[in-house]
Amino acid sequence: MADADDFPVLYYPDSEGNFAWDSPCWNDDWEHELRDNGYKTVEEWNKVGRIIKKGEKGRYLPCAKIRVFSESQTIASNFSKGETSKIMTDKHFKTSNEAIAWAKKNPGMVITRSPDGNGFITKK
Repeated sequence: MADADDFPVLYYPDSEGNFAWDSPCWNDDWEHELRDNGYKTVEEWNKVGRIIKKGEKGRYLPCAKIRVFSESQTIASNFSKGETSKIMTDKHFKTSNEAIAWAKKNPGMVITRSPDGNGFITKK
């Protein structure tokens, strides 16, 4: 049978007087279950073409130190990655240096940040 010598972390407090189960990460199974059930971060939802609805708070996962949202808290985005350049403009630039170089060669044309957050585009 196990005793305190076999599992001292379970029977004795640490130097600050806290037992192992005092940590919020002692039982973080619920965080893993949320992630397994489809909860994602803002960045992860954006990568699949969805954005968070206005006012949604999400769930904070203290062990992972991230905020996650369910699919019901999101809506389909009008601007998925790469789609913006096909819909709104003929030119798409990955870096600001590329965009500036193009603008210098095309006086009177305007560049702006892409609405999907992926680079820069020309403004029509």
